[in-house]
Amino acid sequence: MNNMDQDALRKRGFLRQKQNGFFILRTRTTEGNYNADQLSAIAGISKEYGRGIIHTTIRQGLEVPFIKLEDIDKVEKMVHAAGIEMGASGPGLRSTTSCPGNNWCKSGLIDTFGLFKRIEKELDIRCSMDLPHKFKIAISGCPNTCTRAQVTEIGIHGQIDTKDRERRVGYAVYLGGCGGRNPQTAFKLERVFTEDEVLSLVKRTVEFYKRDAKPRQRLALLIEEVGKEKFLREIGC
Repeated sequence: MNNMDQDALRKRGFLRQKQNGFFILRTRTTEGNYNADQLSAIAGISKEYGRGIIHTTIRQGLEVPFIKLEDIDKVEKMVHAAGIEMGASGPGLRSTTSCPGNNWCKSGLIDTFGLFKRIEKELDIRCSMDLPHKFKIAISGCPNTCTRAQVTEIGIHGQIDTKDRERRVGYAVYLGGCGGRNPQTAFKLERVFTEDEVLSLVKRTVEFYKRDAKPRQRLALLIEEVGKEKFLREIGC
């Protein structure tokens, strides 16, 4: 296969694996939640078209390795029929990760699932969005930051605003972090934001990155190039 064919399959959620002739099916769902029927569908795909293996990814998705090239179309139809979305690889927005937040975690301060949905539905910022390089967003319900907000391009967690007399629950935001071979720790913005403010900040940050970053340049390196003060002015902080 040539690189163009592999790129096209990768955008469909099928990654070429080490073993020649086989591909990895990468899936995701909103908020990282799979229902029982979806899990059954993935298990069925793994048994029929793979080797019975299902791998959980760092970004809360599920992968099925050992899919043959000739079975990709059939597998893809089964995935869509189950209401499961495809994961992403390569340049672009990776699947946003979120902990349960206040939906059932006793430490959760914010509705992480609700914020996840607003980012995707209202801003149309969703997995596989074309960007100059990989870009990640992580949402945590509290300062425990179980989803590692400090090492993603945009990290968000629930925070009590101690400067507010009523101790309002809001959102802390980190920008410019990343993992990889040259990891960077994000810097934390100094104030606590409302949910609407966070949405606006996410939108402006992604737009700035999409417009100004060079190919294969992570947000951390773009901030280093333009300067932190200019970056913050550009995104309205």
